[in-house]
Amino acid sequence: MVVTLKDIAERAGLSTTTVSRILNGRESGVPIREATRQKVLSIANELGYRPNMMARALRGSRSSLLGVIAQNITSLFHSQILRGLNDTVVKRSYRVFLGHVQRQIDIAIDYGSMFEQSHADGILIIGQLEGDKETLNILTQQHRYVVGVSDRIASRGFPGVYADSVIGTQLAMDHLWALGHRRIICLTDPKIRDGRLRAEGYERYMQERGAADNIRVISTPRSFQASCEVGKAIFADLRGVGSPTAIFAGTDVIAVGLMQAAFQARIIVPDQVSIIGFDDIDFAPFTIPPLTTIRQSGFEMGQIAANLLIDMIEQERPGSEVEDMVMIPTLVVRESTTAPTTG
Repeated sequence: MVVTLKDIAERAGLSTTTVSRILNGRESGVPIREATRQKVLSIANELGYRPNMMARALRGSRSSLLGVIAQNITSLFHSQILRGLNDTVVKRSYRVFLGHVQRQIDIAIDYGSMFEQSHADGILIIGQLEGDKETLNILTQQHRYVVGVSDRIASRGFPGVYADSVIGTQLAMDHLWALGHRRIICLTDPKIRDGRLRAEGYERYMQERGAADNIRVISTPRSFQASCEVGKAIFADLRGVGSPTAIFAGTDVIAVGLMQAAFQARIIVPDQVSIIGFDDIDFAPFTIPPLTTIRQSGFEMGQIAANLLIDMIEQERPGSEVEDMVMIPTLVVRESTTAPTTG
C-alpha cells in the first residue's frame, strides 16, 4: 500500500504542505520547529514512507503515462476537455491516470505523489485547485512537466491552455447590447478566476456605455441547483420597475439553472428575459429554447493541452520556457436571446 503525504499529515496533525516541506528539505518563510520536524520524520519512518527516488532518477526515460488531476469530473465542460485530451493521448501512444480531487489541494498533492511513484512523464491539471501558491508549487516540484487547462490560475509555475474570458465577455455583451438590452445583470461564480474575469468584463462594459446604474453582479456556485434557486428570487420580481431584460451567465450550467427557474416562474425565455451562457456544453443546443452562448470548445482545449504536455516531455522543455496558449472564443447565437419587449 502506497503511503502518501496526506497519510503522514493526518497522523501528525499537520498540513500536507508542512509535511512536504519537511520531507523534501525545503525552506519556507515560516520556521518549522525542530520537534515538529522530528515528529514528521518519525511518523514517515514508522509508516514506511519512501520518496520515490527511482522515479526521479528515471526522468530521462519515459513511461508513456500521463497523470490527469481533474477538479471536477462531473463538470459538463470539463468532460469535453477530458474527451479531447484522451483523443490526443491515444493517438500519440500515451496512457492516462485520472484523479478526481473536487478542488482539494491536499488530494491533488497525493495524486501527484502517486503519479510520481508510477513514473508518470507529466501531469495535466483540469480546472482551478483551491490552495495557496506555495502548495500548488509542490506539484511542479514533483513533476517537471505540468500543464493546466480550463480555468485560469493567476499565479503558477507552469503553462496553461485557456479561453480568453475578456474577449468572450465582450462578445456576449456586444450581442445583448446590439439587440437593444440595457438592463443586463450578470450571474457568476466568484470562486473561480474566470468567473471573476467575466464579472469584471461585464462591469467595465456597462460603465463604458453609461449604464453603470444598471450594473448588478450576483454570485452563485456553478451548479444547476444553486443557480436555479438564485433564479427563482430574480424572477419573482421580474415584472417590477427596472427589472433586467437580459442575463449574462458566467457558465452554461448557470444559464440552464436560470432557464429552469424561469420555467417554474412561468417566465418566457427569451420573450420576457434573454439569457446567454458561456462554454457551449454538449446539450446547450437541446435546451428549451436552445441556448445562446460563448463557445470555448473544451474538446479542442483538451487536444491542445495534451499535445502541449507531450511536446514538452519529448522535447525536454520545462514549463518555465513555455508560454500559455490562449484560445479565442466565439459567439453561438441560438434562441434564448432576442430584442427586449420593453425599455
